[in-house]
Amino acid sequence: MKYAILSLVFLLLLQSCSANNSKEEQATSCSPTEGQNPESIADSINLINSLNKPVTLDCFLNSLQAPLKVFAVNNTFSAQPAQGTQNPRIFILKNKLVLSIVPSGTGKDLLELGESYSGQSFKAEIKFPVNSTVTIEQISEQLSKGGNTSTCVTCHTSETKMYYNNTSRLFISNFIRPNESQRVQQSYMKSQAETCNEDTNKFRCDMLKAIYIKGQASDDVFPY
Repeated sequence: MKYAILSLVFLLLLQSCSANNSKEEQATSCSPTEGQNPESIADSINLINSLNKPVTLDCFLNSLQAPLKVFAVNNTFSAQPAQGTQNPRIFILKNKLVLSIVPSGTGKDLLELGESYSGQSFKAEIKFPVNSTVTIEQISEQLSKGGNTSTCVTCHTSETKMYYNNTSRLFISNFIRPNESQRVQQSYMKSQAETCNEDTNKFRCDMLKAIYIKGQASDDVFPY
């Protein structure tokens, strides 16, 4: 009996250590290599490719260097529609690069990227989780679904394809400024991150905490 109890205790300790190791491994895989703070589509691809696979979207967000500058908007007319003020579309602003995510609903597995160029912006889209190396060709294909136009063309006018960094071609089109009247303030979103229920929607909590807690996000003006 004594040996049976000792064996059970030992087994529980092993399971506990295994769980802790898994958390540590996940944290390590979400840490970018030194100096990486993406300010372009190419930088973002390099960052994703530097992380251990599979890369989840919250893992990528946790890899971004804090503090983050954001613009959250309750806009339902989008390829990434907001699901009300509690689940807005969140733009992460990094100079000429703008990343966007939604914590719930259609598009929640997508990272949208826009990079300003000559009054327009290159468009890209990456679906998560990422299980292999990401390339420019893949993100262009993701947006077009094999067609001649992108999923952005409904809203973003003057779309064409142009060589990006003298490598492969990406869709480029006019950008659209988010409506200031639909803005959701940082203070409200931080409270959502602090009070979200991981038991009912862990994905949403992970996304919000990555941006508003770890990312120390603050509101900023839209750069375009």
